Amino acid sequence: MRTPTILRYVSILYRYSQIYLARRLKPLHSSAGLYPFILAVCRQPGMNQESLSDLLVMDKGTTAKAVKELELKGCIVRKPDQSDRRTNRLYPTTQGEALRDELDVFLLEWKEILWKGFSDSEKTQSYDLMMRMAANARSHVVAERDIAATPSE
Repeated sequence: MRTPTILRYVSILYRYSQIYLARRLKPLHSSAGLYPFILAVCRQPGMNQESLSDLLVMDKGTTAKAVKELELKGCIVRKPDQSDRRTNRLYPTTQGEALRDELDVFLLEWKEILWKGFSDSEKTQSYDLMMRMAANARSHVVAERDIAATPSE
C-alpha cells in the first residue's frame, strides 16, 4: 500500500477549513471563497486586481469574479489610479473592514482548533516547513513558466 503524499493532507486541511468558514460566514451572507480576497484588500488597500491575483496565486478570472461580488456586497470599492486611469485600485469599505474583523475572529478560532495539542516549537516548525514548501513550489512553477515563455531557436 502506498503512503499518501503530503498534498493529500494539505487538501484535507483546505477542505475542512472551507467547511468551517462557510458555516461561520453564512449568517454574514458571505462565502468562504471570498475571504482571501477581502483580507488581502484590507491588509493592502490600493492594490490592483493583477497584484491581488499574484498575491493570492489565483487566476485573473477568479479574482475578477470575487472582486465583482465583494463590490456588489458593498465590501470593497474600485477607484481609478491617479497616474493611470485604465487601472483601478481596490479599497475596503467600512462594511469590508467589519467583515475582515469577523474573519480575523473566525480564523483565530480555527487556528486554535488546528493547533490543539501542539507545542510552540511544533507550531513554529510546522509554519517554517510549510513556508519552505510554498517557496519551493513557487520557484519551480515560476522557473517552468519562464522556460516555457522563452522563444525557441
